[in-house]
Amino acid sequence: MAATDPQRQFLALIHDFASEKSQGERRVIGLKKRIVELGCQVDVANAEMEEVKRFKETAELELKGYEFQLVLNDVSIQTLEARVSMIQDEISSAGSEVEGLKDERRSFTR
Repeated sequence: MAATDPQRQFLALIHDFASEKSQGERRVIGLKKRIVELGCQVDVANAEMEEVKRFKETAELELKGYEFQLVLNDVSIQTLEARVSMIQDEISSAGSEVEGLKDERRSFTR
């Protein structure tokens, strides 16, 4: 029986080693699967980030277009305000001339 006891211990040791090796292999397989899953998640996140970058660039271009349009509108408003001012001056001047002509007419008719 003494001879079988070291043999049993040796077999138990081999069994434990095989069991641990098997668990280690399962862990490695599990970690490899996790690495693949994380790689896929990174790819998805990168694709989303690229889409957001394109959206941002598009929004920035639109904003620049709106800013340019705003500048053009401001220039148009200033031009129209200047024209209105000139027309008002002409109306005022014409009104003064009309009043002057009315005064002259009154002078002649008296």
